[in-house]
Amino acid sequence: MPSHRVSTPVFASAESVWAVLLDKMEHPQRYIEDALDVDILEREPEGLVRQLVLPGGVTFRERVVSHPATRTMTFTLLDHPLYDGWVLNRLQKDAEGRTELVFELEWTLRPGCVEVRDPGEVLDLIRSSVLHTKRIAEALENGS
Repeated sequence: MPSHRVSTPVFASAESVWAVLLDKMEHPQRYIEDALDVDILEREPEGLVRQLVLPGGVTFRERVVSHPATRTMTFTLLDHPLYDGWVLNRLQKDAEGRTELVFELEWTLRPGCVEVRDPGEVLDLIRSSVLHTKRIAEALENGS
């Protein structure tokens, strides 16, 4: 049952990183390595419900809610074939006052399901996603 926390300093303003996270809500395939397609199914005042397609035809819905006051974004699985749970993306300041990007994942295997992924694979995907998001925010900040 995956439970992971990955963080990295980002050499960009919190505003630039937050803009990237907002873009990630509607365009996850730009940030998540195995996201092949996305459909926005519902728009809500604070977020949306989207359907993602992953390799092998795995399709599921998730609710994405942004919390601008706390600079957090929550991705809650609605009907994933294997997992229940959520992913949290958060901006915070590290001990030196720099912008830090934190991704936390808390998934549990649904009753009757069998784990099919290597335990390190989900952690690798989260690491890849946080580092890719960092690179995009830093490039945005530098005008690249």
